[in-house]
Amino acid sequence: MHGSPDRSRLWIRVFAAPIVLAVSTLTGLLAALLWETAGQYVAWVTVGAPVLVIAWVWVRRRSDKIGRFSRARAGK
Repeated sequence: MHGSPDRSRLWIRVFAAPIVLAVSTLTGLLAALLWETAGQYVAWVTVGAPVLVIAWVWVRRRSDKIGRFSRARAGK
């Protein structure tokens, strides 16, 4: 049983962002170990990226919920 071409590409849509975040975090950790001062700055950016992504998604979802609530109240 074979799926459609769209279905076989679904995994890349699901796992692309986590894979990129994992690779960048690993790169940052290795940079902090192997490169001296420059590695520290690379590590700050790459290790902080997942935290920023989580904060961005949290704020975005929070604003969506607030927006839905205010639209529902305005409709009454």
